[in-house]
Amino acid sequence: MTQCISMVGRPVKWSLLRKGPRIFALLGRATPGGLASFSPGEIARGWALTSEYGCLRLERLTGEEEVTGDSLILPNPFAYEYGIAGTNNSDETTRAVFGLLSSELEQLVSTLRCGSFPVLGFSPKDLKCSVSSSVIPAYWPHVVVSNLALYGNVVSLETFVRIVVASLPQGQISLRHPKLQPVIKEMFGMSIMYRRGIPYSKELLESVPTVDASAR
Repeated sequence: MTQCISMVGRPVKWSLLRKGPRIFALLGRATPGGLASFSPGEIARGWALTSEYGCLRLERLTGEEEVTGDSLILPNPFAYEYGIAGTNNSDETTRAVFGLLSSELEQLVSTLRCGSFPVLGFSPKDLKCSVSSSVIPAYWPHVVVSNLALYGNVVSLETFVRIVVASLPQGQISLRHPKLQPVIKEMFGMSIMYRRGIPYSKELLESVPTVDASAR
């Protein structure tokens, strides 16, 4: 049974939310020190870190979002699979949160691999995307494009997809790898989908004041 997040009597983190037709994930309350759980009294004052179609964004919650009771399955040191655990578990819901299914991302990365890279990445701590400079939370899906950490080798899922989509006309990936056509179709959808909020950056988070949304 769903319940509005403002009425939930426990801290909320790594959960699936619904508001009208929109389905997205709440990773937690974004703070300069990292992610924390949302308590009901903090919703109007804090920044929520959400994920929708593979994009991490900072946004304000209204308190009317419904907590579905489903949780997120994230990569671990032994398996890279991710998805949704609960009654709303489906390919459509997983795509609404992550953009691509874990099998689709693995197929894409494996097809593009030249030598040892790119590979799917795992980290128990926050990382920074070397292209967009956005924060990739601990345990969140991402891609490693080289072993040269000095020059930046970690790329967020959103950035990786945008780079691949932008290179499609020149690289003719869809012609050389016809089995990728379904994945490419999903990536095109990801690249044009509207997302609420602003990109997750700790510098931006520190510069934007905390505002009581109920006063607006």
